[in-house]
Amino acid sequence: MVTEGALPPPRTWHSRKLWLVAEVEAHMNEWPVDGEERFKRVDAILEHRQPEEPQTGAGGYPIPSGGKDDPLQSFYDRLGFDPRTMGRAEMAELQKAADERWKASIPGTPLQKLERQALQQLAAYGANVPVNTKEIKNCGPNTQERLKARGYLDTVAHQKYPDATEALILTDAGYAAFESLDKRHTGKRL
Repeated sequence: MVTEGALPPPRTWHSRKLWLVAEVEAHMNEWPVDGEERFKRVDAILEHRQPEEPQTGAGGYPIPSGGKDDPLQSFYDRLGFDPRTMGRAEMAELQKAADERWKASIPGTPLQKLERQALQQLAAYGANVPVNTKEIKNCGPNTQERLKARGYLDTVAHQKYPDATEALILTDAGYAAFESLDKRHTGKRL
């Protein structure tokens, strides 16, 4: 049906062929009505429906549409990145600076629920005691990063997998924070 012009060409997604309902309906609206000649510009319609390759900038990063609702554009704006003129080195610097700003903003905020739970579990082992990450529940990478930014936690890298964390160590400041939480929430569930 595609070769006959009855359907527009499909889009491919992970080697699967997909037809968008809106494209099929628009294509069907251009079919000839009974008694009319066949539409003469079927090839022009088929060529028009081909998806365009996204434009890329100097570093190979895609250039967003520029609309205010474009999530890629808002990400670039938050970083201060211009894909037309900046490359990979600038992107790495901007992401590192954004990460540092995020870490600096955490200490003034209240502890989240998962942070409180992790402090409670780690405090059971005491301060400055390495605890295997498998022993502490609900303390994933995000919670670990937040506690490290507050100065409440140190981590020990895994020997075999250096990007992974093997042990968590509650610092003295973390233990003091737990004790102040425990005093405020006596009788309540953390």
